Amino acid sequence: MPRRLALIVVGGLLLPSLLTLAQQICSCIVCTCQQCHGQCARNKRALPPPVCANKVQSSMLCVVPQVYGTNGLILPNPNHAAHFAESEAGFQVPLNVSVATELSLRSVASPASGVLFAFDPDLGIVTRSTQTYGPILTERAETIGRHRGSVSGTYQYLNFSSLDGTDLKHLAVVYSHVLFPINGSIPDFEHEFITTQNRIDLKAHQIVLNGTFGLTNRIDLSVDVPILDVRLGITSNALINRVPPQPVPPSNPFFSTTVDGFYHFFNINDPAGSLSQVFSGSKSAAGLGDVVFRVKVTVLVHERSHVALGLNVRTPTGDAENFLGAGAIGIKPFIAASYAGRRISPHVNLGYEYNGQSVLAGDVATGSVRKLPNQFFYSGGVDIAVLRRLTVASDLLGARLSSSDRIRRSSFIDVDGVTHPDISQTTLFRDSVNLVDISVGAKFRAWRNLLLTGNVAFKANDPGLRATAEPLASISYSF
Repeated sequence: MPRRLALIVVGGLLLPSLLTLAQQICSCIVCTCQQCHGQCARNKRALPPPVCANKVQSSMLCVVPQVYGTNGLILPNPNHAAHFAESEAGFQVPLNVSVATELSLRSVASPASGVLFAFDPDLGIVTRSTQTYGPILTERAETIGRHRGSVSGTYQYLNFSSLDGTDLKHLAVVYSHVLFPINGSIPDFEHEFITTQNRIDLKAHQIVLNGTFGLTNRIDLSVDVPILDVRLGITSNALINRVPPQPVPPSNPFFSTTVDGFYHFFNINDPAGSLSQVFSGSKSAAGLGDVVFRVKVTVLVHERSHVALGLNVRTPTGDAENFLGAGAIGIKPFIAASYAGRRISPHVNLGYEYNGQSVLAGDVATGSVRKLPNQFFYSGGVDIAVLRRLTVASDLLGARLSSSDRIRRSSFIDVDGVTHPDISQTTLFRDSVNLVDISVGAKFRAWRNLLLTGNVAFKANDPGLRATAEPLASISYSF
């Protein structure tokens, strides 16, 4: 009896180790039944890690990567791990970085544009110092006047339509089967892939409240407080590309990895016919954006010519995970020069923005952060006093970003290295980005120092996340 009891105890201790060893010999660690043709437990599949880190899973940042589910694109085959991954790095990171870029570069009505005041020594009083009401999206070098103030509210509508020249309504992404080679070769079912056509709808309504105060005749202090309403949606049409012939016969060595002879399908109740499915996801967010503080100092005054130096400090007050902010501090020194003509006033701005690290540039799978690209920006144009109460303005607005994630279309290359010219996909690359817009608008003095402004900025090239046209309306009052 003691001997039998000892054998039972020893057997109980060894049994788990023996089962583990048997599983390893059977090579069913990565996914069940692929390498042992159904001899291991059939329904215990190891899921891949979530496509988004836990801390950002419920945010707008993960609407796109989680459109197929928390763990990505996995098909409902209980007999093998039917897990698919993007053949090439897709559009998620460039989309996020471009959102951050748009939020940091977004131009609002210039706080120093409007009715400016200066002391007239001949008259001994403070009078209006310019004939025009100034540019709309560009700073002019003049300040608003000592102990003078200005408040404004600006509304912008942003309906983004393209990313690096690719229509957001037609983004092609191809998903290949995650490879688990068997005896050095790739089984037939891992040659199958899924093509997707994706539609991204990204819109934003932005209201910016601005306050400006003339500390001296040469120094202005101002603050921009943006409030955003952002909406993001994705619709993905997925199609399984099967390897013929199917259904495979029971004599096929991989028949045990199928359901009724079919490797991949979207509906387990219809393995033969469920080759396509539409997935969708959406989220909206509203709240405070990135507050910007600004100081501008006029350093040169020569008759009608002025030169000013300025500094913008963008604070990461907006929720970057929900596309309400860039997620990083931004420091933007700039220089502004302008000429106050009687009716025509040209102006130009140059500057450079240093950006910090943001989750928008990082890896959503880990929630890590990475540096946003720095930006050199320039703008120039002219404002014209058409009537005493009406000024029209036009500007060329440009920015060059240092090396940034971008996308382009390319032909799909399958697991055997064969190129499919008829199947396009979105691929990732890094390069500098040049953004150019043309702005046209007008300012009308409705009553005393109350100005009404309307403007439209049109994209002049394709790089980055772009809207075809960006309308703006503003109301401001100087006192």
